[in-house]
Amino acid sequence: MRRYLPSSLVALVIASGVFQPAEAVIIQYNSRATFDALGPYIPVDWSVFGPAGTIISTPDSRIVDGLTVEVGSSQGVLARHDEGTDYIGTFAVGDALLTDAGSLSDTFFVRFGSQVSGFGTQIDAHFIDGPFTGTVRVYSVSDALLFEAPFAGIHTLAEDSSAPFVGVASSVADISYATFWIDQPDFFPNEAGALAINRLDILVAQVPEPSTLTLLLAGLLGLATIRRRKFSAQAR
Repeated sequence: MRRYLPSSLVALVIASGVFQPAEAVIIQYNSRATFDALGPYIPVDWSVFGPAGTIISTPDSRIVDGLTVEVGSSQGVLARHDEGTDYIGTFAVGDALLTDAGSLSDTFFVRFGSQVSGFGTQIDAHFIDGPFTGTVRVYSVSDALLFEAPFAGIHTLAEDSSAPFVGVASSVADISYATFWIDQPDFFPNEAGALAINRLDILVAQVPEPSTLTLLLAGLLGLATIRRRKFSAQAR
């Protein structure tokens, strides 16, 4: 019976389902504090692309804490502004912003040099006064759409940090890039990158705690040891 023990252990592990690849679970967060509490993150302050008033020829990238962050637009340019200096909206005064550079129809994207498990930022419409809605779309390295995060806000001149926060966290590090859109029902096209975002907090892959598989195998090995000792005692 001893010779069948390893096979039975493998069969039990496979039956448990722990060898089956898990599908990623993506969750949207509407609070920066809640999102940042998920784990260590890399804060990307957009001042790394220059002072307020800088026009950024895209695509362009910077390395922040070892992670390459690339920004881009179909228009070929983005811009740097600071809330309270050359931008007035719903961010906190002094926030370094990444914005479109004047187009009402360009795309707006951020790409990561290596796959990450999440990111979060506040978003404000650049040209729409009053209520607005939009969507952040999250993609894999193979350009597969992983998740759509809708949001809504009100563009005012309050400078009160009321811009909606959009955080997206995946159970695995499978996020390669994201596109940011504002819905424009009175313009063509209906969706555009006419928006601004403040500091981007990025969740990178973390060393996991002992997995279910590890714990199960440890238990099974312990059981096997007990059974071997039992058989040895019976043989004596």
